[in-house]
Amino acid sequence: MHCVAGDGIGILAGAAVASFLTLSRPLDIALEYGLGFGFGWTIFQSLFMRDMAGGSYRRALASTFLPEFLSMNFLMAGMMPIASLGRALVGGKFDPLTAEFWFVMSMALLAGFVVAYPMNWWLVANGLKHGMLTVRHQTTAGDVHEPSHATHQPMVTSANQEHIGHAKASRSEIVWMAVLSAAVFVLGAGAVAIIHIKM
Repeated sequence: MHCVAGDGIGILAGAAVASFLTLSRPLDIALEYGLGFGFGWTIFQSLFMRDMAGGSYRRALASTFLPEFLSMNFLMAGMMPIASLGRALVGGKFDPLTAEFWFVMSMALLAGFVVAYPMNWWLVANGLKHGMLTVRHQTTAGDVHEPSHATHQPMVTSANQEHIGHAKASRSEIVWMAVLSAAVFVLGAGAVAIIHIKM
């Protein structure tokens, strides 16, 4: 949910801007990807969660770039075909001032969430991404510190992660996941091309 919320804001903004500028579908997708990735990575993954990377924004940027890239490829792979199909069925100008625009983009985000879920689960399970159920150690009221490794209270996440950026996956596993995410993105883009040919 955190992934889709962060990336989704940028993607929706990109779709709205692309509609007003009447960009072609490839340029529209590029804008949505760029804004979605940028917003999700620099704000939702790095700025809002920098405490989980030791409190350093720069360190958070470095540790969340790859997870954001892998997740974003899957999210867009799920979104692109549904958004393209919805646009084709609506017909005419895809206007963000209409209910059809928001319905189509909502369904596309839902599809993106479903497609990206396995990758996000893998990222959390392997310590490459934070889990939303992480319990951070509190020492005084209002002071929240990074997760502790040596307290009697264990970290609680859906995959029992220890700390963002402490990867449990091997380098080769990460490389294969990067290749997989790129392949899934290409499949999503291919589905968009087929929809435009058929419709």
